[in-house]
Amino acid sequence: MIPLNSGYDIVGTHSMDSADDVSEISSNRFTIFPRLPAELRAKVWQAAITPRVIRCQRTNDENLFTAPPRSVTLFEVNRESRNIAFLYGEFILLSTTPCYIYFSPKIDYLLFDVGWKSLAAPPQYRRINVVLPAPATPPKVPQDFIVSLEAIDPALKMLRNIMVHPNWNDQRMVPTVPLARLPYLERVLVASDEKSIGLRSEVMFSTVHDIKMYYDITRKTAPEVTTPKIAVGCLGWTGKDRWTMHHGRHDNRQLVAVFQDYAAMKEHQRLLQEEEKRFTEERFGPRTPSFMVKLRQAREAHSTEPKPISILPATKTLPKPPTYEEATSADAPLKE
Repeated sequence: MIPLNSGYDIVGTHSMDSADDVSEISSNRFTIFPRLPAELRAKVWQAAITPRVIRCQRTNDENLFTAPPRSVTLFEVNRESRNIAFLYGEFILLSTTPCYIYFSPKIDYLLFDVGWKSLAAPPQYRRINVVLPAPATPPKVPQDFIVSLEAIDPALKMLRNIMVHPNWNDQRMVPTVPLARLPYLERVLVASDEKSIGLRSEVMFSTVHDIKMYYDITRKTAPEVTTPKIAVGCLGWTGKDRWTMHHGRHDNRQLVAVFQDYAAMKEHQRLLQEEEKRFTEERFGPRTPSFMVKLRQAREAHSTEPKPISILPATKTLPKPPTYEEATSADAPLKE
């Protein structure tokens, strides 16, 4: 099997009439892919299905889903790749504003805010019986998130992978969304930005501990609940957007790494620094970037002591007047 990152372009169609239509292997194009057995081609297409991060914004009225544009590349190759993607990916169509999104509950990750609540009991206050007038319209009760997903499509209850925002509070909390009601859940990742994994590592792994604590508490009353794999998911820019300064209004970061412990996070941070160094060298070449030269000159200017600046105009040096002994001595010449 040809690796997906081997540098070859797979060229193929749904069916081939004769072997004459297939050219030989060139230097950078794998042109005999249509001649492979159908089972082997299906394995290649199946391996090309990569997980995406679909974001869900929770509101009282509806859930808004956003996805990177044209992120399922198999939909745009040919008919065979589309059929394999729908067969193994089990994609469903989500109707959301302003467009439709294909989502795979089996492969993709659903990123949303679970909300956090404290384990401590709320303080009890003395109640005062005051009769208040009834409101004109009753306030809306927030709909349960799991119920809202099932209302969109019953297949969303079969979620296997989710990503949640971390708990930024110093206190230990549990999620407000009942994750235990997702029976097919296999992996829960705490979303972390790739550029700040070293600064926020303590918060991320504390959130991992909170989710594990939630499942431990839930299993005391429901022993049939199984704990999914819980880790830290690193979100980063991919493709041509990886080294772009401005990314627009849409957040199209995707999952680039998964960390089980702090050592793996530090290793990824080291590799990221090496990647940035190589990018700088390739971008600016062997010469030193101009901003580095200016920075070096500024440091040298601050390291040396400044020279004194005279504010008086330059004058001719006057002769030094004689001392008292020189003026009163007998050998001193008399001035007329």
